[in-house]
Amino acid sequence: MKIIWLTVSLHLFSILIGMGLASGEERKSAPVYSLADCLRMADKNNPVILKARQEMEVASGKRLQALSEAIPHLKGEAGYTYLNTINTYETEEGELALNLHDNYRAGLTLEQNLYKGGKIFAGIKASLIYDRYSEVYLREAGGTVVFRVKELFNHLLLARKIVEVRETTVEHMEDYLQITEKKYDQGTASEFDLITARVRLANSRPPLIEASNRVDILKTTLAKEMGREDQDYEIEGSLALTPFSGELNDLNRLGLEHRALIEQVLLNEEIMEQNLRASSSGYQPSLSLFAAYEGEQPRYGLPPEDRFEFEWTAGATLKWNIFDGLMTPGLVREARGQYEQARIETRDTRRTVLLSIKQAYLDLKAARKVVESHRETVGQAEKAYKIARIRWENGISTSLELTDAELNQSEASIMLQEALTYYRIALAKLERAVGLTIKEIKATLQPKSEELTGKT
Repeated sequence: MKIIWLTVSLHLFSILIGMGLASGEERKSAPVYSLADCLRMADKNNPVILKARQEMEVASGKRLQALSEAIPHLKGEAGYTYLNTINTYETEEGELALNLHDNYRAGLTLEQNLYKGGKIFAGIKASLIYDRYSEVYLREAGGTVVFRVKELFNHLLLARKIVEVRETTVEHMEDYLQITEKKYDQGTASEFDLITARVRLANSRPPLIEASNRVDILKTTLAKEMGREDQDYEIEGSLALTPFSGELNDLNRLGLEHRALIEQVLLNEEIMEQNLRASSSGYQPSLSLFAAYEGEQPRYGLPPEDRFEFEWTAGATLKWNIFDGLMTPGLVREARGQYEQARIETRDTRRTVLLSIKQAYLDLKAARKVVESHRETVGQAEKAYKIARIRWENGISTSLELTDAELNQSEASIMLQEALTYYRIALAKLERAVGLTIKEIKATLQPKSEELTGKT
């Protein structure tokens, strides 16, 4: 009975261990991410986007600083002074003290700026513009990160595909070597065939190692863009061809309308214009009102009274710097130079955006032609390999001819995948240049296409 109980217990224990190991393997399985998953993680964790979001906090701080010039300022002040010497005044009745050792003061002052030569309103307007600038800056930074993630994701898909092709090539070369060795032992293959098979196998392994290393590097780089600390993950996706057709003029128009970078430099130009107005305020007078409630102990008199007494005072202050040591002319000249720089940057940025759109457009057209060309090449290479395989199996050709056909087929397949990758990257580059996704570009251009069709 004890033996049966012990056997059952051991059996249950082994089942529990197996379940634990299985659950442990499940817990250790690497997550699999699609392109959408990678983009979501990058939007949440990428340092560039995180810093751009902090720029919005900076804008909020600048806005508060600007508004502070337009609202009243209230400050409190308190102090204590000890006087070592008591001054006296001789009278017929004796000496009268003119001060005390311990002296205290306290008070509140309220000040309101009314006019500072336009500096207040220019500062407020600049801060509001900067608030919008920070939002546009975040969009532009997000576009950069999205393009970078898509580029790395597609390169990683390509690298994995190359690894698969290289692994298949190595496996085939190993099979050819085994078959050649058997044929050599049977006397149906020459020593030259055997040596060639060994050399081809040896030559097929370094490209596989290189491709595997590239996968590791790309996974690490993509993980960095996603804000991950490790590369223990996999991706899923395909290098499918997404058809797209559009005219360059339409793309240029959309780019000038929607690219965040153009709006960013325009807003920066407006900020520099307000800074110029603020710096010119030094030539104008400033006017402010103030009111104070202050008290001292002791109150001065004959003799001074040892108690606090408070009183109100109010007034206005008008200031005008007649000569400030060339400070204002220097500030104005600096601000005018920055404003002109911003205007130059605006014009140059428009040209840069149009150039990037044209480059992406041409790259897309070229990549599409290359894809079509390589598809034909792959078909021909596959057909050539099938013929070489039949000839080799029937003893009509040598293993050299077969391995050449195998390598040609592998290289043709890799070149097709590379062409598809560059096509997809060109699409992402076009999205980046225009500032819209391909889906949004198609949706925007669709009404125009329908209108032209209707007119026709």
